Amino acid sequence: MNIYLIHTLCRRVLHDREFRRQILESPEAAVSSMPFSDEERAALLAGDVGRLNREGASGFLLLILSRFEVFGLKLPIFNRRMRTGAPD
Repeated sequence: MNIYLIHTLCRRVLHDREFRRQILESPEAAVSSMPFSDEERAALLAGDVGRLNREGASGFLLLILSRFEVFGLKLPIFNRRMRTGAPD
């Protein structure tokens, strides 16, 4: 898993308003604009932050996705997925 690329996506969501608008309107298109593997793309689109964290992604940076509710990650959902490690 390309953790650097996942972190880059999180930072883009935080700092790039146009990218943030795009990922909220069309998550598949936004994620497809970056060179993710099929496995990474599927985990991101599913909001599987528990898996991404277990694979090495920073929980702090993944929390940015929850801040903007990207991939449907409201804070209670984010917390549950990080705690249980399961998408639902």
